Amino acid sequence: MASNDDGPPLSLRPFPVAGKEPKNLADFIARVNAQPGGFRGVTETKLREEIKAGEDSNSATVELEDVDMVDAADDDDAAAKDPAAARIEVLKNVDIAGNTAMLTLDSLSLLLSKQNPTTAGLTLSQQLRDMVGIGTLGADKLDEPNTNEAKTKALGEVAIGWTLLEINRTRDAAEDASSLLEREVGIESRYWEDVMAVKKAGWSTCRVPHERHTLGVRFGFSEASAEFKNNGLAPMRRGEDGSVELDLGRLGGISEGLVVTYQRHGQVVGRSVPRRRSGGDPSLESRVLEARNTIFSQELWHELTREARTLAAYDVRLEGSRLTCKVDPASTITVELLPLASCPSADDDALPENSTAEAISASLHILLSYAHRYNELMRTRPIPPHVPRSRGQQTYALLRPIIARMTSLLSIRACTRHIGSLVQALRAAGFASAFTLRTPQVLFAPEPGAAAAGAPNQPSAAQTLVRNMLQPLEFTVDFDMLPGASLTIRGRTILFPVTATFYHVALPPAPSLLQGLSAPYPDGYPDLRGLSDYLNTTVARTLTRHFLADLAGGKAPGSERWTQSVVGTSIRDADSETLDIHFSVQQQGPKTALVLTSTVAVDRAPHQRRWQWASSGGDDDINDSSSSERRPIADIVTEVVAKSSS
Repeated sequence: MASNDDGPPLSLRPFPVAGKEPKNLADFIARVNAQPGGFRGVTETKLREEIKAGEDSNSATVELEDVDMVDAADDDDAAAKDPAAARIEVLKNVDIAGNTAMLTLDSLSLLLSKQNPTTAGLTLSQQLRDMVGIGTLGADKLDEPNTNEAKTKALGEVAIGWTLLEINRTRDAAEDASSLLEREVGIESRYWEDVMAVKKAGWSTCRVPHERHTLGVRFGFSEASAEFKNNGLAPMRRGEDGSVELDLGRLGGISEGLVVTYQRHGQVVGRSVPRRRSGGDPSLESRVLEARNTIFSQELWHELTREARTLAAYDVRLEGSRLTCKVDPASTITVELLPLASCPSADDDALPENSTAEAISASLHILLSYAHRYNELMRTRPIPPHVPRSRGQQTYALLRPIIARMTSLLSIRACTRHIGSLVQALRAAGFASAFTLRTPQVLFAPEPGAAAAGAPNQPSAAQTLVRNMLQPLEFTVDFDMLPGASLTIRGRTILFPVTATFYHVALPPAPSLLQGLSAPYPDGYPDLRGLSDYLNTTVARTLTRHFLADLAGGKAPGSERWTQSVVGTSIRDADSETLDIHFSVQQQGPKTALVLTSTVAVDRAPHQRRWQWASSGGDDDINDSSSSERRPIADIVTEVVAKSSS
């Protein structure tokens, strides 16, 4: 170690040596007693021998001192010659001695630090502590003589026993780990089998956002509204037995379905049955399909409630958890979202109008799917740059097409019932009247010249079919009242801006009996009541013109005296003005009657007779005043004219 230059200067003077002679008697006695034998061992012979030995040693010492003095003289001469070199040599020896002492101290301190680190650390240098640390040097007895072979053998057997125990323990741990791994492999295999089954069934799997180590299955719809678009992803978590557990917390944890109920006169006559898992199928594919049906039913119910706010004029009301729509005074449609456990099943009693309720439910689902496809088509189709793509969430037309279809069917039924009653009344009166109903067929295939289905940015065949079904509904009725008198009624049910049926009447081209006799309203008739008034008036005027033409043709005596009234529904005697024959059509409920009324003035007192020819819509008598006539109306007119002439 290097010397400490900051300490006091090293003194080269020798330590003082005290005199060897005893200072007093006590010291002398103590020295004598310290020698072997003490005073008792001192004899004259021994003293003489010691004196003699001392003299011999003194002579030798004198010679040695002479030699040493000569050498010392020489050394003094050399030191006198170069004192600086002598000083350097002395300092060098001092440094060597100091380093050797410090190394010895560090070695002993490091050796002791293994047994007593606290005490040895006080003398251990910091440089050695940082270099090798404490307790890194030790001195132990390596070889110990084997003094007890039996004990050594027993210790060996104990060591073998402990080794066997540890081996058995390791084997048991390995078996437990193997069984655990085997069970884990089985659980993991079952989990991935379910996942692959879902993948092969066509469902899309992906990682769950914010849970990168969890797989999820996507069963929602990309074009759904924002409230349901993010709920179409369910994490597939592994159960204790390895089965996949769908986390359907966003759907409420309950499978739901849409139920459509058809009521007539307050009685349930039809009810739809939502689709559910057959026999409680526990497979993952069926559970995913049920979740897809649930989120679709929830979105459908949400869109129906939104649309109901715009259909209050059509008797659509949201009553608690039910949505009611009044189709006609006697029929009502009710839509509600129920848990599958509360929904009716296919094993329930069959109702007569179940097909109608199922058709309405299927139509609602198809229309929502069509709205999704339409949104996708508008999103992917190129549009001009100045037209914004995001136009906000539009209200889907779901109930309105059904209301329009029901309105169209009711309009066709009411129109044909009324025209059929007129035809029956005219046939009862002796005329060959008839009508023909024609409805257009829905196009199931694209029209010629249209873009091929499946082309880019073009609707598919299914979308084309639904779009054709959403077009205004039309029907045509060809009505032949009398020979030479016919007309065509066209009914058209529109959806927007209002949902109603408009009737247009078209007359055949000239020559025709109706030309100039009863012209229809050019803008059509907004309801069946206006159409029925026109048809009743037209039938009455046509009969009047028909019989007036017969009388003018000379088929009855005195027929040249007859003329038509201003209203055009009666003929009268122009000369005497005593006879008036009036034609009319009366209707009460489902019954229609052709009425002939003759008025004869006798002694200025009018005498009136009445005949009617009723349809088979109910009782033979409409006004409860007379029964239906069996003879043709032409015979009654001839009889009345003949009596008036006589």
